[in-house]
Order: sequence, then structure tokens, then C-alpha cells
Amino acid sequence: MGEMVLLTGASSFTGLWIAEALAEAGFSVVAPLRRARSDYDGERLARIERLQGSCEVVFSAPFASPAFMDIVRTRRPAALAHHAAEITGYRDADFDAVAAFQKNASGAPKALRELGEAGVRALVITGTVFEAGEGGVASEPLAVTPYGLSKTLTSLAFRHFAADAGLGFGRLVVPSPYGAYEQARSFPAYLFRSWRAGETPQVRTPRYLRDHLPAPLLGRAYARYLRRLLDEPTTPLVCRPSGWIAAQGDFALRVAKEAAARLGRECPVTFAEQSDFSEPLRRVNDEPVRREGWDEAEFWDAYVGWYRG
Repeated sequence: MGEMVLLTGASSFTGLWIAEALAEAGFSVVAPLRRARSDYDGERLARIERLQGSCEVVFSAPFASPAFMDIVRTRRPAALAHHAAEITGYRDADFDAVAAFQKNASGAPKALRELGEAGVRALVITGTVFEAGEGGVASEPLAVTPYGLSKTLTSLAFRHFAADAGLGFGRLVVPSPYGAYEQARSFPAYLFRSWRAGETPQVRTPRYLRDHLPAPLLGRAYARYLRRLLDEPTTPLVCRPSGWIAAQGDFALRVAKEAAARLGRECPVTFAEQSDFSEPLRRVNDEPVRREGWDEAEFWDAYVGWYRG
């Protein structure tokens, strides 16, 4: 087995694909989860059941807890891929950024010091295009949403704690991922639910320009970046993987086309006259992902097939 990576947040949509990509890249992955197995249901339970095919899952071991630190001391991983974060209600305008940051950072200074003492060499923390200074919008120096603010504060704090602990530090910025096992409240899930019900979904923000990246490609970019952090001292501080930069309306049409071809039925969409501009029109990354060995048709087969099932 290859070097061990401790991956938090592996029960999330993107966490699942990051875990699989790390395993495919030769890492031995241990995924400590916050809760007991009996506390998971629905889409998260489905992810965990798949997750167990690619890594070792440890329940009831949230970040910095005694159970988590016991894994660190006994297994001595090479890296911490810290993907977990407080996200409850993250789309809400009244999301409490300070409270979320406090939860994210609780116990972190001591935990990272112990990681360094245990021989952990690198820490990767997950960012978002809605953080301050991200999204490819130079005129947007502040975080875009309260959730983006919580992630900005968390990234800065963990960079500081990592430096104190002597850990290599990197941050991977997540754009707009899509794929099987995504959240039921996601935009593509809304499209598929509508088509299944015989309804025509409406795209309410068709003008937003977003960076649409298949989740398996996001996972591969993450695995390559972590490998570089472990092997190359000059690895950039931030990785910003980019997929297909397109308007939300164009993305909806693409999903409709691929779904119709595989479902054997029409998948219509309509567009509203966009009136909500609470977010910047453009929020994207700038490092095109590598696609060698990537089968686009196979991805869509699996993606649409997951919704069919």
C-alpha cells in the first residue's frame, strides 16, 4: 500500500470522489467521519456504502477529537486532506459565518501540532470560489457569501496553524462540481426531479457564469495536487482546477441533451428573465484540469444512470 492519507469530510459529495481518486492514485485512505453509522441515511449513507469500497471508514471520529487523534498517533499518516467543514444552511443569507468558523477551527492548533509530531508532512484544506480573493474576479476582494466568509477565515487560520506545526500547506479551490451522488438540493438534481415528474424545470439564474467540473475530475486534480505537496517543495500554495466555464443556462441545456440521449425522452428546460444578482456574474477557476484517460461519454452514462436508478 502507498502512503496513508487521512481524509475528513469523505461522506460529502465531493469527498467521496476525492477519496476514490486518492485511492486510485496509490494512496491508502482512512476516512474518519463525524457521526456513528446509524446516524447516516439517504444520499450520505449511499455515499458511505460506496466509500467503503475504496478506503477505510472510521465512524464517530470528528476532527481533533480523541478518536481522531488516536488514528493519527497509531497510523501516522503522511498527509491530512481536510475536506470537512460546517455547511449546515450554507446557502442561507443568515448563515452564521463566525459560528461556522469557530466550529471549523475548534481544537485545530493542538491537533495540527500533534500531527506534525506524528510525522504528518502536509495539509490540504478545501476552499471555494466564493472565498475572498477567489473566483477569478479581481474586483471582488471580499467573500461573496457568509459561507464564503467562513471558508476564508478557516483557510487563513489553518495556514497559520500549519506553519506553527511545521506542516506543508496547500489549498484546493472547488468550483461548481457535478456528478453522481450529488446533493438532492443541487441544481442538476432539481432538473432530474422535474423531468422525472413530467415537469419542465425553469433556470432562474441563466446568466451566472460558473466553472462546471465533473466531480471525478475534481478528485483527480486533488490527488495530483496532494502528491505534489508531498514531493515538491515549490508546489503552489493554491490549486484552482477548472472545467467548463459556461453560463448556468448553457449548462442546463448540456445536462438536458445528455439526459435525453440516455433516457430516450425529451428533457426540456425554460429560462427565467434573471432578476437575482446577489452573487457575482462570474465565479470561476483558472487551471484547466488534465483529461488524459478521461471518457466523457462514460461519465455521462454513469451520471444519468445514477438518476435513473
